[in-house]
Amino acid sequence: MADSAEERVRIARELHDGIAQELAAIGYALDNEIGRTDTTMESRRALRAIREEITHLNAKVRAEIFQLRTAREAQPQEKLEVALGTLNLDFTILGRLPEDPTGVELFKILVELARNASDHGEATTLEIDITDKSISLENDGLTTHPVQDYRYGLLGIAERLQSIGWEMTLQSGFSHIEIRKVN
Repeated sequence: MADSAEERVRIARELHDGIAQELAAIGYALDNEIGRTDTTMESRRALRAIREEITHLNAKVRAEIFQLRTAREAQPQEKLEVALGTLNLDFTILGRLPEDPTGVELFKILVELARNASDHGEATTLEIDITDKSISLENDGLTTHPVQDYRYGLLGIAERLQSIGWEMTLQSGFSHIEIRKVN
């Protein structure tokens, strides 16, 4: 067990000293380019979008470092709260995810749906209501979504839900999502 804990700390240290620091450096370089007087407004907007992605990715890496350094594995509810905290969303969670493999899968699904609401739906607020047999997500984002031929993210979510005996229904575009236990 000690070897496992030591390995987790080593990996956390490597992530911090490597990827996290490099992402921060890239972010600072982007900030310098954004602030240059000869940067056009169009370039500035594009660079800011890239900067936001770098910031988001760095927050995810730091959340992973935190999880690696904790003495125990965080439970799905804790992971959900940490992950949602890395998004540009004000969020409220009512209820708790189960502390089992189903809860872990639901955590991953909820984070993906929240990320989609923020990134694609331009949501700024998110409410999640969790019960034993259902989960409701409400956000203030777009009620319509541009049609895309390939929605692998939604397909992956549907497959993940099916694997644990749950299903999803989209209502009002993507601003209201219902997830229900099938059995």
